[in-house]
Amino acid sequence: MILLDSLRPPTLMDPSVGAYKDWLHLNVFDHAASSVGLINVSLHGAPDDKRSRAVGVALVCQPDVGWFGNLEIRGIEEAVIGRASIAMEHTALAVQANTGTVMASVQDPHSALAARVTATAAAPPINGDEKLSLGGGWISWYAVPRLTLVGDWTISGQHTNLKTASAYHDHNWGRWHWGDNLGWDWGCFLTPGSEGVGFVLSRTCDRAHRIFGKHNLVVQVAKKRRTFAGSAVTLDYSGTLEIARRIPGALAALHHDHAGIKLPNYLEINADDGMDRANVQFSAHSAVQLILADPQVRGYSFIHEMAGSFNCSGCIGGTEIYDSGLGILEMVC
Repeated sequence: MILLDSLRPPTLMDPSVGAYKDWLHLNVFDHAASSVGLINVSLHGAPDDKRSRAVGVALVCQPDVGWFGNLEIRGIEEAVIGRASIAMEHTALAVQANTGTVMASVQDPHSALAARVTATAAAPPINGDEKLSLGGGWISWYAVPRLTLVGDWTISGQHTNLKTASAYHDHNWGRWHWGDNLGWDWGCFLTPGSEGVGFVLSRTCDRAHRIFGKHNLVVQVAKKRRTFAGSAVTLDYSGTLEIARRIPGALAALHHDHAGIKLPNYLEINADDGMDRANVQFSAHSAVQLILADPQVRGYSFIHEMAGSFNCSGCIGGTEIYDSGLGILEMVC
């Protein structure tokens, strides 16, 4: 299965070059230990502007323990940028052009986290190459809903082989400024096994999460895929969840007014188009807040990552599903 993708840098004539964003993302779900991890590398701002930044995020949430890892911010000229790769001192992620294999590494002794993984697609990609409205700009994305893993991570000296873990990969790119009137809800929920059930949720919205774009839920069951959109998908949030950690610390101190944001700790997703149906009940156990400053204009956005577990049921293409697994929900404001 060959998956072709690459970073999408702007041309020299692009009038919105200062709003450029490019993002490579890998989620790891260690079902044996109920741990959820994320490794991101991203570019923010015009590639030839010294104000622009490269950002790496490597975090793992262990149940009843908390979040390990950190956020790395570098000048864009300090990053090694390839066709489909971004590497920094502590965090790197690359997608092989000829195979679509995702390779990620983390080596940060200060945050008690190290990882080296190779992820191979176990499902065809979701190619959403359309430009979705986002604030005053737009966003596009490409995703692989399930990958198998080879590799390991070490957290506070404890080594774990990830051969039975599941993974998700996506690539987001577009033109927007952090701090604009924008937000989104995104989630990935995977049961164990290379042919298990997977769900990918996405929708854009305003910063207050009151005006929403089209809802989209992709369901992958072994080799079967179903996409529910618009009114066929409903989301019901409830409960409250306090933020366990805010990073980076310097920006967190400047934005103490966002420390008390109450996040939902429960999400129920219902999808039904008259032919197929799916129900997902996700319970978040812990949340981390990432604070991102825009390098071109004065503005900040807040990304909330909520790790937890879920139960699912439904019927996709005549296949009944009833299972459980791990998930991560992301809310941006």
